[in-house]
Amino acid sequence: MEQNILEKILEGSMKPTDLPLELLREITGGFSINRIIGEGGFGTVYKGIVGNWNVAVKRIRSSMTIDDKLFRREVNSLMELNHQNVVRFLGLCSHTVETPMKNPGSRGYIFVEIRERLLCFEYINNGSLDKIITDELRGLEWDKRYEIIKGICTGLCYLHMEKCILHMDLKPANILLDDDMLPKITDFGLSRPEENSQTISTHPFLSIGYCAPENIFGCGRMSVQSDMYSLGVIIIELVTGNKGIPNTDENILRRWRHRWNKSKKETSLKHHEQVTMCIEIGSLCQKVDPYARPSISEIMRKFVELESMDNCRKSAHDLTASQIKPPYWEDDMLGVEPLELQFTNSRNDKQLILSCSVELSNNTDSFIAFKIHTTSPLRYSIEPNKDIMKPRTKCSVEITLSAANKQDHNNKKYTKEFIVQSIKVNEGLTTNDMNEEVFDTHITGQHVDEIYLSVISEEPCNQEVLYSSSLPGPYQFFIFVLISN
Repeated sequence: MEQNILEKILEGSMKPTDLPLELLREITGGFSINRIIGEGGFGTVYKGIVGNWNVAVKRIRSSMTIDDKLFRREVNSLMELNHQNVVRFLGLCSHTVETPMKNPGSRGYIFVEIRERLLCFEYINNGSLDKIITDELRGLEWDKRYEIIKGICTGLCYLHMEKCILHMDLKPANILLDDDMLPKITDFGLSRPEENSQTISTHPFLSIGYCAPENIFGCGRMSVQSDMYSLGVIIIELVTGNKGIPNTDENILRRWRHRWNKSKKETSLKHHEQVTMCIEIGSLCQKVDPYARPSISEIMRKFVELESMDNCRKSAHDLTASQIKPPYWEDDMLGVEPLELQFTNSRNDKQLILSCSVELSNNTDSFIAFKIHTTSPLRYSIEPNKDIMKPRTKCSVEITLSAANKQDHNNKKYTKEFIVQSIKVNEGLTTNDMNEEVFDTHITGQHVDEIYLSVISEEPCNQEVLYSSSLPGPYQFFIFVLISN
């Protein structure tokens, strides 16, 4: 009978409500260790099975001291949330019992309160955004990245503008992806209406890299602008694979153009404009001055304006980038295949070795010098490790390693083991003339392309991703102090 309540909430015929502790205990197999799908500083996340549905049950550690009124007031903010880009809240459990315990200092007993605080959310089984972030040359195609960026912005706009809720800990690990790669924001650090959110953080575990500088070095006051800074870091990371504001848009576009050209698909002007706009938004959101950052409504207007321009362009005639591109839009990067290296067993001079080949392609009209080096302590042999490629030529590079190092090699999975550096050079330069200065941008004044190659073990890597490394829902608000008039 109790499971029927949760089933009705999942079906949408009932709103989120109080859930009995015994129901949550039953659907998680008695909070079985085999059902744990995430761990965090404030508790454990369990997978619950309700009929044909799965849910995520988050159990706050009993050592956390939580005021029941505060708990319920904060959860009320979650009760009304209903958006496709926000993880759906299903219910809560706030259960307190008094248990007699023998008093060590006397013959009598004392009564101790044991509190259980649990939250129930929809189960998202495709992992979190941080597991799929890569650079421009691999991983998700641009169209999918752009839709994820839009989805995150749309979800944050709903929280800020419609519900006046601050997130307080926005980062890729707190954005889950469903089977259709639709992003869903979770793990609200402080689900309190904005007008009551003048809070001072005492949380010692700030998400470095995503937390606004004023919250790290300043008074610690959280605000809408704090969320916008975090959003900016995420957008740049989705576009480039790296945190931080890029020096120029041109190099990022060069790398995307290189990938688009490799795919043999005609690239529309729309893609270039989308990349440029996302870099602009991400950079503006990371302004040191909080009030120089755009609001989420301003960002949503930029998306609408760009899409309106694209529709107008289509109604006239569809322009591809190749039809109107200036000369610097040409692909002028050295091609490298594959980007993920998988070594196989082979023999060289009667010695068993691990080996793989990398093909370099110079499809430009320039001479390009390249150098390959490894970041690994293992003694890889790279032949050739440097050379100068003529226009419209290819070069095969052999990378080998003694089979005696196989175990150490297999322990390095999906790591940036090799770096391919390349730069345009004058025709008269020879391999003997190549030194470190050739690849020094301060000396040459030219941009040096760097492409990372990852090593994939022969042994299959376990790709299972836990639901969340931290706890979605209003967990972290328990360590904030409210300052009110």
